[in-house]
Amino acid sequence: MDEHSKSIGERLRSIRLQKGVTINKIAKETSLTPSFISQFERGLTNASVASMQKITQALDTPMGSLFGNGDDEITNNEITYIKRGERRKLAFPEPENTVDQLLTGPSGHLQVIYSTIEPGGGSGKPYAHDSDEECVVILSGTMKMSIDGEEFILHEGDSITFCSRKAHGWKNIGATTVEAMWITTPPTF
Repeated sequence: MDEHSKSIGERLRSIRLQKGVTINKIAKETSLTPSFISQFERGLTNASVASMQKITQALDTPMGSLFGNGDDEITNNEITYIKRGERRKLAFPEPENTVDQLLTGPSGHLQVIYSTIEPGGGSGKPYAHDSDEECVVILSGTMKMSIDGEEFILHEGDSITFCSRKAHGWKNIGATTVEAMWITTPPTF
């Protein structure tokens, strides 16, 4: 288990304890087992994006609270300026071989994430979340996108927009790294 996965679980445990919520209550609300939640909190197992979303929704907390404090950006009068080297990384246990960097600050109505996805990497199982709309722009490479069971092959320069509440997943099906921009409103992380 890597240190990043362990720290996500530790943050989750801290939030849960601060809110006075038991593992059993979360398990009941999410249909996840208490043992899985406990193992995830202790860094003994990974959780999918969908599982983390269920847990954070049960805790009534944004999923982004699991991925660092977001202190690296400068916000002034609704202008957020984030330098390339100070992007907050959202490296999930899943998706596999994917690194996401948050390009927007914690406030506002729009979230922009820059992703690099290694060949064969992807989201794992399709999932949905509470944002209204999502747009993906492929900057380089080739990615297969599945939305509500329908598949799309996206190449460099292609984009796709869809309702985030529809189950969606993706996979780099090419031989090179995919670079993609994800724009979501309202923000999820």
